[in-house]
Amino acid sequence: MLLFFSPYDKTVEPYIRIATGDYEELVSERGKNDALWAILSSMAHEIIHYQQWLEDKEMDEKEAENGSEESLDSYYRFL
Repeated sequence: MLLFFSPYDKTVEPYIRIATGDYEELVSERGKNDALWAILSSMAHEIIHYQQWLEDKEMDEKEAENGSEESLDSYYRFL
């Protein structure tokens, strides 16, 4: 599970919380590569929410989903 905490007060530091306790279960269900990809995708999604917070935008799930896919696709092309 990942969570982006976005405080209303900009003097308070935001954070992203990452829980990886289900990694082994993901590996057994999806395989190692897909399990890692799922975690990276979730992290990228939360980073997009962080960028939205920095820019004082609404937390837009569709934008975060699309942005995370674009980020990972760009990364994958460089491998």
